[in-house]
Amino acid sequence: MTIRRPSRENLKDISERHHLHLTEAELETYYDVVCGVMESYDALDQFPDPVRPLTNATRQVGARPEPEDDPLNGVVRLCSVKAVNAEGGALSGKTIGLKDTISIAGIPMTCASRLLWDYTPDGDATVVKRLLEAGGHITHILSTDDFGFAGTGHTSGYGPARNPVNPNHHPGGSSSGSAIAIAQNMVDLTLGGDQGGSVRIPAAWSGIVGLKPSHGLIPYTGIVGFDLSIDHIGPMTKDVAGTALMLSVLAGSDDTCIDPRQPSTVEPQDYMAALEGGAKGLKVAVVEESFGHDGASTREVDTAVRQAAQRLGKLGAEVESVSIPYHRRGVPIWNAVAIEGATDNLYHGGVVYQTKGLYNPRFITHLARAIQTNGGDFSPTAKMGILVGHYMREQYQGAFYARAQNMARVLSSEYDKVLASHDIMLMPTTPQQAHGLLPSVEEDRMTYVANALNMVHNTAPINLTGHPSISVPCQGVSGLPVGLMLTGRSMDDATVLRAANAYMTE
Repeated sequence: MTIRRPSRENLKDISERHHLHLTEAELETYYDVVCGVMESYDALDQFPDPVRPLTNATRQVGARPEPEDDPLNGVVRLCSVKAVNAEGGALSGKTIGLKDTISIAGIPMTCASRLLWDYTPDGDATVVKRLLEAGGHITHILSTDDFGFAGTGHTSGYGPARNPVNPNHHPGGSSSGSAIAIAQNMVDLTLGGDQGGSVRIPAAWSGIVGLKPSHGLIPYTGIVGFDLSIDHIGPMTKDVAGTALMLSVLAGSDDTCIDPRQPSTVEPQDYMAALEGGAKGLKVAVVEESFGHDGASTREVDTAVRQAAQRLGKLGAEVESVSIPYHRRGVPIWNAVAIEGATDNLYHGGVVYQTKGLYNPRFITHLARAIQTNGGDFSPTAKMGILVGHYMREQYQGAFYARAQNMARVLSSEYDKVLASHDIMLMPTTPQQAHGLLPSVEEDRMTYVANALNMVHNTAPINLTGHPSISVPCQGVSGLPVGLMLTGRSMDDATVLRAANAYMTE
């Protein structure tokens, strides 16, 4: 079957919408030329698509748990995916939960959105391949905010999630289910995605450990993202040792395809050995601009994190305060990158042209058609971002996205200046503790939307720069947890793990 040819009316419409200003005579000529070019697409259509080999594994799709079995609403579905003959691997005997943005062949993936409730991947993300080959047993698909467009955990198409420490609060997002599953001992290990804090925020609010690795350290192939420049995937675990174990399995160049997020060479470190380093001799910079955010920071958080800094000093680290004024510019810069980047990504079927990454034609088509037919089912926070993203692109031609990307490099250099003389930057993960349960969108749309991203003051800037950053629970805090965020040099995730483990265990 040949590819459907355009009509003359199609070409006239394209000419008008894209400012080609073709005359009637030109349209007649180009009609024949364009139809001739389409013969090349006919040929392409007959070529078989390359097939990415699947890991030999048993794959069973389960149901969504009953509410009484998942009272905090963190699980999208149960499943059982396990490699054949993978006993003895580093993750042998470990149960694993994955955020509902990570492709597993044969297991439905929805991004917790009604737009994708009938989509099932036919390939495995690279991280899935590595987990299975290391002996891991994937048992849970975990909820997220709708397409990841929130940091609270309240916008999932399956309903809002609840905090495992206090169910009258939200767990943080967007990787809400991944935090709940760890805190509730549903699984041993989980993975979450992080574009503006979506691993570290739920880790902080739910009292677990969450690492956003260096940008590109773990391949992102086969995972639904926002923008190539801020997409990260990272472990969420009970302790730092679990994080180091997962990172040891997942880090490294994608050997089956090219992930454009990764540098030309990726050299993993010995993350397990780093846990033995201790705090003595570490140089820690307490970033003053990460405290006291107007209208966001609370005394409880700032006090707990400063006490954590003092504890590291008592353990032998050299701790001093530093000033990075540019840190306060991080959120406005990130907003432009995340909002415009994600809008462009979504409305091009989750694909970015002009890269050598692995493309998924089925997902491209499915997402594009889902938006055309069911775009009204995006969450209110996603709709907010999409409205802003399209407006800024159409009215300002992407100039603000471009300016933001340029400024992100300046921000990165400001952090690097501090990290040239320090091993770690220390900040609160979020300025406040977990939000109380928010009203539904029907009750109060403004509150619902306004509380979606009012906690990313310290996390989002580190997505722009790609430095490794971990959140661990502050010790000695009663009631709702407080997150301590430790950030290190790019591709030196081992030192970040060393500092975090020293604080947690010494």
